[in-house]
Amino acid sequence: MSFYQSVELNTRERISLAPGSYGTSSAPGLKILSYVDKASKPDKSGAMRHSFLVAATRPSREALQKLPPNGNGKAAAAADATPFDEPDYDGTAFLSVTIHSDWQHPACLALAFTEATRNKEGKLGHDYVADGVAAGEFSQTLADDGRKHFMKLASDKVLASNTPEDQMQEAIEAQYRKELMQISIKIGQLFTLQDWAGIARNPEADVKALVGSEFSGKIEKAGVGDGSEVVSIWSKKK
Repeated sequence: MSFYQSVELNTRERISLAPGSYGTSSAPGLKILSYVDKASKPDKSGAMRHSFLVAATRPSREALQKLPPNGNGKAAAAADATPFDEPDYDGTAFLSVTIHSDWQHPACLALAFTEATRNKEGKLGHDYVADGVAAGEFSQTLADDGRKHFMKLASDKVLASNTPEDQMQEAIEAQYRKELMQISIKIGQLFTLQDWAGIARNPEADVKALVGSEFSGKIEKAGVGDGSEVVSIWSKKK
């Protein structure tokens, strides 16, 4: 066998993408280059943490503000800037997409996205559970069972933290909301990336289908080492 087959081609040192805001709601600034198998693994809760490598397709807003002004005396807008030929011209960052099998059922997601509409006064803005039941996606009984499941999960966590008896009910309700909000945020990120990729929203879709798609978001330094990571994924303008 020729030695060609064993030559390591990816010998470049990985440079971290500079922190900043890349793209806009209508023009993407980041691109998913690859799925990182070695870094994709379950977390303590059993949720699968999928890892991707991301690069920039244009300068960040912060970098553009440092450029010489155009004819109007203003720095070029990120959406109008000419993308660089090499997508990883300024380094790469990691993107994490976390999904738990329990979160993929429509009844669970209806509960989570309904809770996400609750305002500061505690009033819900939209009842996705009612929508799902009316559409025949799941039964009210199944939604009620889901509510009981997450309420018990919240109760177990509150009991384990030795919460005083007089604060128990309030703490359980707060933890219940926290559990559902976490789901709405994580699956919301997946749905947003699917919107950018032109893929129908589906919590059970193969996340590797996102490789090659572009989106907009914010990059910050990772908590450990010199790496960087995507901390925000921006919704695509409809």
